[in-house]
Amino acid sequence: MGSLFTTGINGTTPAGSEIDGITSGSVFLDFVAGTVTLPEGSTAPLTRTMTKNLNDLGLTQCNSIGVWCSDADATIHVGSAISLSDHQLSHVIRNYGFSNCRIEIPANSTPDETNQIFFMASNDGWLGYSFPNISHQRGRLPATGSNASTDSSVVYLSKHVGAYNQFMITTNNSDGSNSLDLRIQYSEDGDNWFNDDGYSSSAVTVTAGNSDTWASEIAHHFYRVVIVSTSAGNSADFELYYNFVKQTGSASN
Repeated sequence: MGSLFTTGINGTTPAGSEIDGITSGSVFLDFVAGTVTLPEGSTAPLTRTMTKNLNDLGLTQCNSIGVWCSDADATIHVGSAISLSDHQLSHVIRNYGFSNCRIEIPANSTPDETNQIFFMASNDGWLGYSFPNISHQRGRLPATGSNASTDSSVVYLSKHVGAYNQFMITTNNSDGSNSLDLRIQYSEDGDNWFNDDGYSSSAVTVTAGNSDTWASEIAHHFYRVVIVSTSAGNSADFELYYNFVKQTGSASN
């Protein structure tokens, strides 16, 4: 009978929760000590506990693991093995002994500290857990408070969205008087960007106290949000809400 290892209670965050607010870089999972170490710049604390550790169980290795990362370009390093990157959010490795794991998250996001992971490991060779293949990443920018538009166009959200198949972004103008101009753009390589339909001939103006909701099922490789003040010198406060969903395929690997 195998034991399961996942995120433990960390402050007010309950056990079994996904870890968000992660910057690009290396996430280390140490199953001997039962700790998760996040890259510098991630949301504190950088070291989190797991529900169990191999030391307390008198064991030396796990034998299966499932890892989900919000960026499909991430790679999972388990011993000398490495997962394939691109177009796969969930990875399950079975019947393979290891005591630690490293998740390499690429610098594909703006803001950088908006990556998310969750994992489940076991000393059993077959994991004993139906690891989800249907998932989503969502967030609010900023996490608290508001952004403020400027007289220059600024990218406030940019994401690699390979492997997702539904995309939703809401721009809420919470300002009391000023409007902002909004463009949703897409890219296939992360370098060359094009205005999405409805934002191509001119920016969409979101007036004070109103919002713009954009949704698409067109699976471009990258999406981003570009905002500028409608009137020079008149900054507008706003918040972004995004949700990218993978809702096709089976529920588990």
